[in-house]
Amino acid sequence: MQTIFRSFFTVSFYTILSRILGFIRDILIARFLGSTVTSDAFFVAFRIPNFFRRVLAEGAYSAALIPVFSGIVINSKDDHEAADFVENTMSLLLLVTFLLTIIFFFGMPYIIQILAPGFSTNSESFDLAVYYGKIIFPYLIFISLAAHFTSILNVHEKFAAGAFAPAILNISFILSLFVITPHVSSAGHALSIGVLIGGVAQFLFLYRSLFQFYKPKIKIPELNDKIKKFFKLFFPGVIGSGVIQLNIIIGTVIASFLPVGAISHLYYADRLNQLPLAIFGIALGVVLLPSLSKSIKSNDNEITKKLQNNSLEFALLISIPSAIGLYILALPIVHILFERGAFTQEDTIFTSQVLSYFALGLPAYVLIKVLIVCFFAREDTKTPLYVSIVSVLINIILSLLLISTMREMGIALATAISAWVNAILLLIILISKRLLNLDRQFISNVFKLIGCLLGLVLITRYLNSFFFAELYLVEIMKNIIYLVLTIIITAAFYVVFILILKIVTIADIKTYLRK
Repeated sequence: MQTIFRSFFTVSFYTILSRILGFIRDILIARFLGSTVTSDAFFVAFRIPNFFRRVLAEGAYSAALIPVFSGIVINSKDDHEAADFVENTMSLLLLVTFLLTIIFFFGMPYIIQILAPGFSTNSESFDLAVYYGKIIFPYLIFISLAAHFTSILNVHEKFAAGAFAPAILNISFILSLFVITPHVSSAGHALSIGVLIGGVAQFLFLYRSLFQFYKPKIKIPELNDKIKKFFKLFFPGVIGSGVIQLNIIIGTVIASFLPVGAISHLYYADRLNQLPLAIFGIALGVVLLPSLSKSIKSNDNEITKKLQNNSLEFALLISIPSAIGLYILALPIVHILFERGAFTQEDTIFTSQVLSYFALGLPAYVLIKVLIVCFFAREDTKTPLYVSIVSVLINIILSLLLISTMREMGIALATAISAWVNAILLLIILISKRLLNLDRQFISNVFKLIGCLLGLVLITRYLNSFFFAELYLVEIMKNIIYLVLTIIITAAFYVVFILILKIVTIADIKTYLRK
């Protein structure tokens, strides 16, 4: 457990760095683009390759590759078999993504019609989205290869390079706004070029990082048993692990029928909601999968049980207070981060309301990242697929029912509800199949946690009304100080609560951090 938590903190550290750069990026995008026709078009065009990026880097690809590759690394007598597997999968991935890029490039008008059918009545939005999409989509080739190299490094318990790589994309975004924008038609054009440059840079960085283990070269792929097993796990895993992103895409499709700005409001709110998900949920899933795969393949049931229980407990311990903070403090957070330039007060109100509803599902999103690993580590990608289909259908139905009265807020609420359905079903299936045995300590700590959270809600609501009752009458620097103080005070109270109730002890913390 010490090793997995040290790895978790490594991934979290670089993820925080990347997300800080991501916030700077989003603040600048909001300033340059706001919630306009150009911003809506860019976010729609970026949604498809970004979906693949998140699924490949954070889900399906690693879910299929890591269990298979872990077995090769553990069982092979030399490195030749492992190196051959790395080259085979890389070559196949390059071939598939190259063909996909060609198809999507020439079929981009039809893709945009599917992804944003509401744009058919707005020729400016449609034409811009098609143009941006053609520039952006080759990014898929490079980010897919980057995800491949990250998964290989993770099996060898080298997490830093893969965790840092997303920061490179954010740096490219930021530089493109300042360097490229003056030379092209709009900031949207500059951002599209920046996406492609960032993808190439990530690929080169991770390819170089892989040299300490392998120096893979392109070859004619061989469809051996290991590769067939990999693809058998991969295809169901694409949907099973990408359910959150599928729900966001569905939200984008439905939001395209709403007034201009709705897609942008969903984007900005999702970015804020993704922060704790990336730092804790995705980071935990990334480091848990290799460890759990190895313990299962080694038939170490005690370690497997401990890994699963501790990971679920940690997920709840972090995600629920994060959700409380985002829900209650949504308005001051959005106002402080985004409201300037082209981003108006009306945009702040809509985005903050969307964020509050997204936050209701945050604990479920984090739990899903942990629970699906319990299936993936056992080479079962079909069960999460079936559960995600139910979740997506519920999301579609609820979004269509709620959109008429709640606009984009209805889409966010539907996404949150469907995420909880997904998480609960995964948990029930794991327990019923006796793949997960929740121990007494976990159950006891959950009840203690509920008491902590009730106190946290009261404290956060009081501080929100105390500091932000006159949000728009106070200068921005004071509001920033008030927000930082609110976070520090609530975090301090929460730490005191969990230590008093012995959910976590000082000894536990020392154990996890001890080198």
